[in-house]
Amino acid sequence: VVYVTHDQGEALTMSDRIAVFNDGVIQQLAAPAELYERPQNAFVAQFIGENNRLYGKVVAMNGTSCKVEIAGAGNVQALAINVEAVGRPTVLSLRPERVKLNPAPGTLPNVFSAQVAEVIYLGDHVRTRVSVCGHDDFVIKLPNSEGAVQLEPGTAITIGWKTEDCRALDAPTGTEAPYR
Repeated sequence: VVYVTHDQGEALTMSDRIAVFNDGVIQQLAAPAELYERPQNAFVAQFIGENNRLYGKVVAMNGTSCKVEIAGAGNVQALAINVEAVGRPTVLSLRPERVKLNPAPGTLPNVFSAQVAEVIYLGDHVRTRVSVCGHDDFVIKLPNSEGAVQLEPGTAITIGWKTEDCRALDAPTGTEAPYR
C-alpha cells in the first residue's frame, strides 16, 4: 500500500518505509527510525521531527567524523555524513532530546555555555529554548522525571552532546542561513 501524507506523526507510526520528497525528488527512502535518527541531508533532518541547526565550516576531517567551526562560538565534533571537504560550509543537525544538561566535565566532546530563554512545560517533557553558539532558537527537550533540574529564563547553563548525535550535512543554499 502506498499512502501519501504530510502528517509526520502519521507517517512515522503507520509506515514500514517512508520516502521523503523535495520538488519531486526522493531525498531519502528508509524505515521511520532510520529517517529520524540518521537523516542523510539537511532537508530530511529539518522535515522529519524537530531539529537544531548550527551553521559552520568544516575545519578538519578524520574518517567518519569532522570538526566544524561555528563562527564566534568554537568547534563542534560531528559525524561527517554529507560534507564536501575541509574549508566548505555545512549545517549541523542535532535532535533536541540528544542534548545533555550540565554534563560532567570530560564526559562529552561538545560542551557549550548557554542561557535559558524560554521554558515550556508539556507534561511528559519540558521544551527549553536556549541561546547558544550565536543562535537563540536552540531547543532542548528534557524529560519530566524525578530529580529533573528546574530551569528558569535567564539561567546560565552548560549543555553538551555526543559526536555521534550531531550530523554534519550538506551546505546551506538559497534562503537558508549561511556560515557566519
